[in-house]
Amino acid sequence: MSVTISVVMLIPAAIGALAIVAPIAYGLQLVWPVWGAVAPFAAWVLGAVVATWPRETIQRAWYGYRDPTAEEHRRLAEPSRRALQRLGVTAGRYRLMLTESDGVNAPAVTGRTVVMTSYAVNTLPADRMEAVLVHELGHHLGLHAVPVVCYTLLTLPVRALWWLLARIWQPVRRMWAIAKRWHTPFGFLVSFIFTFAVALLVVVLAIPAGIAFVGATLARPSTDRTEFLADAAVVDVGLGPQLLAALETAIEAGHTETDRVTRLLSVQPLLIRRAQRLRRTLAA
Repeated sequence: MSVTISVVMLIPAAIGALAIVAPIAYGLQLVWPVWGAVAPFAAWVLGAVVATWPRETIQRAWYGYRDPTAEEHRRLAEPSRRALQRLGVTAGRYRLMLTESDGVNAPAVTGRTVVMTSYAVNTLPADRMEAVLVHELGHHLGLHAVPVVCYTLLTLPVRALWWLLARIWQPVRRMWAIAKRWHTPFGFLVSFIFTFAVALLVVVLAIPAGIAFVGATLARPSTDRTEFLADAAVVDVGLGPQLLAALETAIEAGHTETDRVTRLLSVQPLLIRRAQRLRRTLAA
């Protein structure tokens, strides 16, 4: 039921994604009947499959996940054994991989892979590391990766469009630099025409990009909710204080993992909200 609610909360992201993909499909089918309408959706699905594919080779290449070093294996051995025992999970069911990050929170991924950050493994004491590992395992046992994967899928179009809008002016700046170096009327004329065309394209794309961004923002609580659910699983096995201590240590060190959406909306970082929620839960 909890996962279903989180997935339903993703409807605004779906509407936002369609605001980008549908107009592109409509425009392409005017010049390329049938296949033009199919191509953008096919590219969307293909990108989603690659981004969420559970195979370790993809996860290593796409996200940079890696195996623990010998020292990290040593540090993880006892916390991993205790975490698996607390949750009743057999050893070998999941493969533990690391991501290079100075934060305590790692992404929830599909398949048999459980990810922890290098910061958590190399910095936290064993009991806090165990709490963080229970949190990451909780994502798998509670199927929390489902809404996270759906959010990733639905926000691919908006991330691709924002990436394009962020880089579309780079050729314009280079062309103006060349025109100034040539210092000829023809160079400035070509640069002006190119600038006008790019500006027009940005204006056209601004509306669907804005709709998609709002949709992704409104759906963001769905993925935040999975973090709170995984924290609740940690509290249920008696490691709430240890997890809170791990979060507070990361917050004091300035590892609050803010992103573009959080900064634009002036929302408190997720790590701080998780710590506040844990304090209330433990106090109750």
